[in-house]
Amino acid sequence: MGTNKLKQRKIPDSISNVASLSFASSADSVSSVPSINTSPISKTKKKISSLQSLTPHIRWAVAEIKRRKKNIKPKHVIWLLCLLLKLVIGLFLLAVMSFSIYLYCMSLYNGRSVRDPCWVAQDSKERMYQSLAEVKRDVSVQTNQTHIATVAMAKTAAMTMSMSSFEEVVPKIIHQQWKDDNVPKKFMKWRKKWLALYPEPEYKHMLWTDKNGRELIVEHYPWFLETYDGYKHNINRADAARYFILHHYGGIYADLDYEAEVNFYEFLPPNQVAMVESPYYWNEKTQNCLMSSPKHDPFWVDLFAMLMKNAEKEEVLEATGPILLDQAMEYSVHPSYILPCENFQRVPLGEYDQTLWTTIYDREIMFRLKPISKNCGYYSNDQCHFGRHHNTVSYRTTTGKVL
Repeated sequence: MGTNKLKQRKIPDSISNVASLSFASSADSVSSVPSINTSPISKTKKKISSLQSLTPHIRWAVAEIKRRKKNIKPKHVIWLLCLLLKLVIGLFLLAVMSFSIYLYCMSLYNGRSVRDPCWVAQDSKERMYQSLAEVKRDVSVQTNQTHIATVAMAKTAAMTMSMSSFEEVVPKIIHQQWKDDNVPKKFMKWRKKWLALYPEPEYKHMLWTDKNGRELIVEHYPWFLETYDGYKHNINRADAARYFILHHYGGIYADLDYEAEVNFYEFLPPNQVAMVESPYYWNEKTQNCLMSSPKHDPFWVDLFAMLMKNAEKEEVLEATGPILLDQAMEYSVHPSYILPCENFQRVPLGEYDQTLWTTIYDREIMFRLKPISKNCGYYSNDQCHFGRHHNTVSYRTTTGKVL
């Protein structure tokens, strides 16, 4: 019983507290000793706690990457577009440069003087005078073709005139045309050169207007008056009139924009019609800006037949212009002579203020697009060139409309 009483004796609070403190301290000391075998659960917990502490940083990094992707994508597109634009501009500049070099080289090629102009002039002169002995003109012969009745009458009337007074000499008459007597100032400077180089009274100068041109048709070629008045454009009437002028009077016809550089009368064939060679490879072989003819040369009678045949043509060049001349030269049995372009009509490159932009395009660009076998050259020097056609195309307005 004494023992049991001892066991049931209550332990004082002070002792109990000391014991609990000592137990706690010993437990703390034990827990402070590093454990060698840590359980997997504790490791996982530690990882989770560390990840939880990093979660805000990860979220920020992911959000930053997404934001940068949104900003970077347009920049890449803009960069790519700028690169493509630079590439296109570079290719365009390269093409322009290559085309410019091609045009320059082609202008040198087409403008070269393959033949010496002075040699050409002398050779042409020798051939012309040689033809005086070799070419026998039979003015009674006309091309035997079937034409409408008016053409037959025209040929009969004109033939009577040709057979009675044809002479193998070019009369010293200079013919020029304008719509009235008031020649524009820009043409007068070139007309004055004709007056100086072909002085009166040795040469006679005749300025033809719309009025006295029609009077010539009425008086001497009435069978053509209906066709003459029926032309749609005034340039057709001017073209046709110059052919009748040369048939009736003979002499030299020159456009007002054809500038004489020297007196070249000795280089004109005295026994046949002559027209200047065109320096261009399109449209025509010859041009009617400069022509010469003996009086009543029967070549013009064949050309009158072509005038009647082409009267309804819309294209001016074909109805009455240079293409008509080319056709007449092929059609006629009578000889005609082509004045070499090296001496009489080179290409007037660079004269931008003298003509229409459409003509400048033809002359400045088309002239350089393909090789030209004519080799007329351009006015790079004054070596043996007798005249210069400025090609103002005065029969068209600035918009290209035919007058």
